[in-house]
Amino acid sequence: MHLLTIIWTLICAAIIIGYPMYLINKSYTEHTTIKNQHSLLSSDTIELLSYDMSKQSPGWSFILDVPQITEETLHHYPILFYLETEETCLKLPLNNGTLGYVANVYKNVGRVYITFKSLLDSVSNYHVPPRHLINLKILIIKSKHKNTFNNDVGKSGKLMVYETLQRAGVNINNYNDVLTYFSNLAPIEFKGHFKPSASTGKSPTRLTTISTSNLGVKSA
Repeated sequence: MHLLTIIWTLICAAIIIGYPMYLINKSYTEHTTIKNQHSLLSSDTIELLSYDMSKQSPGWSFILDVPQITEETLHHYPILFYLETEETCLKLPLNNGTLGYVANVYKNVGRVYITFKSLLDSVSNYHVPPRHLINLKILIIKSKHKNTFNNDVGKSGKLMVYETLQRAGVNINNYNDVLTYFSNLAPIEFKGHFKPSASTGKSPTRLTTISTSNLGVKSA
């Protein structure tokens, strides 16, 4: 009987001493996990730029100086383009069946090229109406870690973003939904609202010679 009392006392003492230590260790582990997750996300950023297009109309082709698109950005980070109209934001490239035009966007180091063509043949120039040229929104997705956006080896950045948004049930054509989704994953850095410089604007002559093969321009 005396032996059982000693054993029971030792068990109670172990519980009294061990349980608080378990709680402390558990709290420390959870804190470390949260801290690591925060560090992971804080190293990823989404850069948001806005360019005033209202002074560019009417026209069918435009050149914008975008110094934020560096060579590193061009080759390593996905970039999404949205054309803000009076009614909504349209993701580029786009086939606008209602108005009958095709809008394409190409990017190079420091430059963005936008062209509008007739939907009938995708060749004839289309002068887009002013109400469809308000602002150009640019999202540069700078992810330092593959796990953040489920980036798989061998997949392009654009394909990775499309698949990630699709798995999350986000409509990539909806600018507000996309922005909300990314804002929950990484900080949104608004780089500012820019007006085209003197060297920027519509330039049909220059854009008619643009080719994704001979100028190294990447389509969005």
